[in-house]
Amino acid sequence: MTQISTYRTASATLTDPFSGSDPLEPCEDLLLRFETVFESDFSQVATGRTAAWIHGFDVLPPGADQREWPVESSSDPPLAEVTVVDGLPVTTLARTLVDCAADLPRLEAVAAADQILRAGVEVQRLADALEPLHGDRLRRANATLLAADPRAESPMESWTRCLIADAGLPAPVPQLRTRAPNGRSRFLDLGWERWRVGVESDGMAAHLGLAAETGDRRRHHLLQNLGWDVEVLTASDVMEHPRPWLVKLRDLLLAKGWEPSANELHDIDARIEAVSMALKR
Repeated sequence: MTQISTYRTASATLTDPFSGSDPLEPCEDLLLRFETVFESDFSQVATGRTAAWIHGFDVLPPGADQREWPVESSSDPPLAEVTVVDGLPVTTLARTLVDCAADLPRLEAVAAADQILRAGVEVQRLADALEPLHGDRLRRANATLLAADPRAESPMESWTRCLIADAGLPAPVPQLRTRAPNGRSRFLDLGWERWRVGVESDGMAAHLGLAAETGDRRRHHLLQNLGWDVEVLTASDVMEHPRPWLVKLRDLLLAKGWEPSANELHDIDARIEAVSMALKR
């Protein structure tokens, strides 16, 4: 199940996939506010989250209102790392990806990288954008890119996958294809085919209403009849209360045949607690 996409055109309205807020007016777009900055200083280039927004990605913190988000720009980017979108100078997609990967908080960084990689970034351009980095920024960027997966279709999927990895549980497959007896495909946001355990977010049903919710329930019921256990998570579960569902996933995987060693299981329990405490901070 996929949440409302955060991949958009610059002129489109946008709904925050985490908050469920009303669409934002195009006249208040971050792009137009950067345009004002650029018109007052032609040396300015959109960077960071502002560049991502102009490229067509929402990488703002969950619940943030883009009408209030400060414009990020710089006169420093080398010419080779600058492109033009909608008539405005912005960092290239590769440079924007690297800046987000290096500078955003971990979960937001991975969600941003998932989105941008999904759109397609040339490997050589990405390598060139990484070249000037060093120290902590290089370490953070590399860690983000190693954790990223362009198969993710929403920020909530990205966050969930990261938390599962941070807890030390086996890595799930994003957008896992399953087959019904009639041969039709069904997709899970995340899943382990070996143990027939899946994870879904309920964001789409919340936006599209009862019909979507009913369709999701039918799909989950079908998967359950095929031996699957599907854990459905809300945004609050993912962002505020990860411990209960991480423990439940651990127990489901164990019940389905996952066999970590005693030492591994002890480490996983400690990591689940650490993940929970980190989000509380």
